[in-house]
Amino acid sequence: MPPTSALILNVNDDAASRYVTSRVLGLAGFRVVDAASGMEALALVTEDTDLVILDVRLPDISGLEVCRRLKETPRTQGVLVLHLSAQAVGPGDRAQGLEHGADGYLVAPVDPEELVAQVHALLRLRQAEREVKELSREVVHQRQLLELAISCAADPIALYDETGRVLSANQSLYASRGSHAVHAPGRTLDEMQAADGALTPYLEQVRVALRTGQVQRGTMVLGSDRGPRYFDYVLSPALGVGGEVLAVMSSMRDVTESRSAEEFREQFIGMLGHDLRNPLNALSMSAQQLRRKGGLDERQGMLTERILTSAERMDRMIRQLLDFARSRLGGGIPVVRSPCDVFEVVRRTVDELRASHPGRVVELESKGDGLGKWDSDRLEQAVGNLVANALKYSPAESTVWVWAEGSEHEVVLRIHNRGTPIPAEDLPHVFGAWRRGRRTASDAGAPSGLGLGLYITRQIVRAHDGDAQVASSATEGTTFLIRLPR
Repeated sequence: MPPTSALILNVNDDAASRYVTSRVLGLAGFRVVDAASGMEALALVTEDTDLVILDVRLPDISGLEVCRRLKETPRTQGVLVLHLSAQAVGPGDRAQGLEHGADGYLVAPVDPEELVAQVHALLRLRQAEREVKELSREVVHQRQLLELAISCAADPIALYDETGRVLSANQSLYASRGSHAVHAPGRTLDEMQAADGALTPYLEQVRVALRTGQVQRGTMVLGSDRGPRYFDYVLSPALGVGGEVLAVMSSMRDVTESRSAEEFREQFIGMLGHDLRNPLNALSMSAQQLRRKGGLDERQGMLTERILTSAERMDRMIRQLLDFARSRLGGGIPVVRSPCDVFEVVRRTVDELRASHPGRVVELESKGDGLGKWDSDRLEQAVGNLVANALKYSPAESTVWVWAEGSEHEVVLRIHNRGTPIPAEDLPHVFGAWRRGRRTASDAGAPSGLGLGLYITRQIVRAHDGDAQVASSATEGTTFLIRLPR
């Protein structure tokens, strides 16, 4: 606090002593107001007064009583009091003065430099107290705003401390679960788990967030007064300056309606695919009988072949629809493992695609051992999707490379092409359902398909406890990678 901004009330019944003190303080740059008695001091002091230099022995009331009244009055309780006495100089006097609320005690006569230094020290204390109070008010204000924002949020929100104990939960959380809600402030993770076992996977994720400081996401099904509800959740740890977890905020979203609509759509797709197979089989068999019977003129033969080609394409689409429905509704694409050689599966798949793409070059290299227990038909489907995709999205004059390598613990397949690279923003979504790549000019007349091939490929690989990945750049081309653990 600058000295010129500090207002000091100097209280002393001895005019000479009062003058000397006021003169010293004035020369130091302080604004000084004089008072000769206790009652006059009480009348002059205001909330703008920063410091009262107060003689203990006054003619009307004692300085101790003046100090007590100042500290008990809300308007002046923040004013600093420095006792300055030439008579009450014993240890007991000092102790009594401090016990009545004084912030300092000096014995007169006092060296002017010591007096000014003491005043500066007390004013720094006052300034620090003001800053602390202001900061405290701001913290309270910010906390109130945060609590208001959380309480008014439309989605359920819960806040946990560093031990996992519930700090708060908003009204939306309680409303979403009704009488099934267990998030009471002060409850531990173990207590909530004991109260509602359905929370166990979610609470384990909370523990992971607390332990690692990393964001966790997931979906859970919880009971409510309206029946089972699906919730997507995000657990966001708040970290301290040293990286330690201070709290975890959980934000949830009720996705029951959208999930129900999605399940209905997937069930419908499955039923539609199943029901379409019978008329499609009849159409295909009729066209095959016409071809075997012979006697067709050139136009009839061309139309028959077109029917068969379209029927085959439709059959692939229907099989993809059924696989998609199985993966979404049945917990993944089913696989039947049996001893097989992955290298032989890849070779057979490549040979078939070479035959169906005359003029295209597909190079195959293998290394190591490809024996293991896998579903050969499903792997052929997955590899076929990737190689066909590489042929489709690369120039006709370019080569598609397929590498197969077997090690002690896994088999790795790589399918590489030099087509237009996949945009970086599309890479995270390449294996999503209903997504199709950007078609090349050479592919402009080809049917675009359903956009399920890569999705089904990853589901097949995951059903074998493996994973499918992709990397793509203008310099390196596009490479799809499959890892199959033994």
